[in-house]
Formats: sequence, C-alpha cells, structure tokens
Amino acid sequence: MPTKDLTARETFLAFTGLALALLLPMVVTGFYAFHWHGGFFFLVLSGMLVFVFFRTRKIFLRTVARVFLTSGAVVALTTAGFPYVTGYGTNLFQLVVLGAWSLIAHLSSGMFADQHHGILYFVALLLNLVGFSLPAIPVWLLSRNRAPKLGSVLIVGWTLFYAAMLFFLFPATDGP
Repeated sequence: MPTKDLTARETFLAFTGLALALLLPMVVTGFYAFHWHGGFFFLVLSGMLVFVFFRTRKIFLRTVARVFLTSGAVVALTTAGFPYVTGYGTNLFQLVVLGAWSLIAHLSSGMFADQHHGILYFVALLLNLVGFSLPAIPVWLLSRNRAPKLGSVLIVGWTLFYAAMLFFLFPATDGP
C-alpha cells in the first residue's frame, strides 16, 4: 500500500507502533540485566505509548497486507534489541546472530566479522526477517482473500511468538 493513502493519524499510529516495538525488547532486556530502573523506565514509556496507540479501540490495520508489513517492521525493529541481550540469549537469537557472524566470516574472515558490528547486525536483520517470513508469507498468501481477519490474527500471533522466542522463550543453556 502506498504511503500517500495513509492519513496523518494513521502515520502517527504507525510510528507509535514502531516505537512500541522498539521499546518492548528494551523493557525485557532492561529487567533481564537487573537494571530495574532502566527496565521500569522503558515499561512506563511503553505503557504510555500503548495508551496512545489503543485508546480509541479502532483497528488501524484492516487488511492482512498491512498487518504483514507492520509485523515485518516490528520484527526488523527487534534487531535493535540484539546488543542488549546478555549471556547466551535464546536458541533463536543464537541462530540469527551466530548465523550472521558465520556468513560474514565465511565471505571475509572471522576477525572482520568480530570487528564490524554494523555489517553483522545488518545481516542479522536480514536473517531475522527471513526467519519471520518463512511461516508468515504462506499465512498471508492463503488468508488475504479468503479470511483476512483470521490471517491478521495469525500473523500478529506469530509476530508475538517470534519476538518472544528471540528474547526470552527457549533460553540457550550452552555457549557457542
């Protein structure tokens, strides 16, 4: 959908939702790293954004395509939370980040992959989107014409489950 079809209110709500998606991993990692004051600050800030985002109880995303694109943007923004993960993270986190590192190391060298974090996080962003899209694209294709509400619910549910798997579900117990 072209952005010229969005009203100012819808654009504001989209950016609010994207900010919320950026703040939620920061809340989890803030509490996880025992920085209670930082986690609490991000929790209050995201709570205020939730109030702004959902106060009218109107559904901003009415089609499956908008839900799919917004969910993809949310998953892309979860990549911004990767530097804040402490310890070994989760199994999916290791798959995405260590997969990105191994791709860069294979194409250049391990020392290059260790020293260039910007490239590493860009490749991790791409792998993150690919991992999210593998089940989301078939749901979108199957439900866009037949059952758009069910497809929207399934994609939003998959987005929440995917983000939870990235940051706190299925923790990795052994290191790389």
